[in-house]
Amino acid sequence: MKNSMVIFKWKSNYFILCGLMLGIFLNCSGDHPQNRKDKSSLPEVKEMKASRPKIILVYIDSVAKLPDAKFNEAGIRSLNKKFLNKLPLVMYDSLKETQGQNIVMQYHYSKKENLTTNSEMIFLIPESMTETLTVGDFTDYFGDIREQEPLIGIIKQPLPEYIDISPKRSIKLTFNNSEKRDRAGVVMISVQDNK
Repeated sequence: MKNSMVIFKWKSNYFILCGLMLGIFLNCSGDHPQNRKDKSSLPEVKEMKASRPKIILVYIDSVAKLPDAKFNEAGIRSLNKKFLNKLPLVMYDSLKETQGQNIVMQYHYSKKENLTTNSEMIFLIPESMTETLTVGDFTDYFGDIREQEPLIGIIKQPLPEYIDISPKRSIKLTFNNSEKRDRAGVVMISVQDNK
């Protein structure tokens, strides 16, 4: 009888000890809901901050790929509706003052014969976004900058750079002069429909 009581106590202590060790092991692994919540919320915040330049690149790519029939003000307004909840896009209006946080867009069409650009969509990037949107982002996404003849002399503001998307479309980038070209913040983007 004493022997069976000792075995019973030993078995019950064994199960209690195993249960405690399992509990300690699960707590030490950090796999409980509170830790999972903290880990998942941090990457979301980083992704939100890092994703705006990528969204702008995808938007500009969508503009550059618009068919000829939609490469106009009506076509850009339709495209803007798809990106409106992701980017602060506004159409230029001379009667309204635009806020400094918006990407201001304007469609321009020229009927002059001697110009190389038929029509273009111009995007003014707000100062708050220029630091995170660089020329290097565009070359990484779209490819190399078009080779141009170097000019003689020194100018304060660098000349715009061009990236050819297709034989008919190109992107013109105007950027700050404060950094090397790849790290310079883009202040204006123009998607051009070339003749």
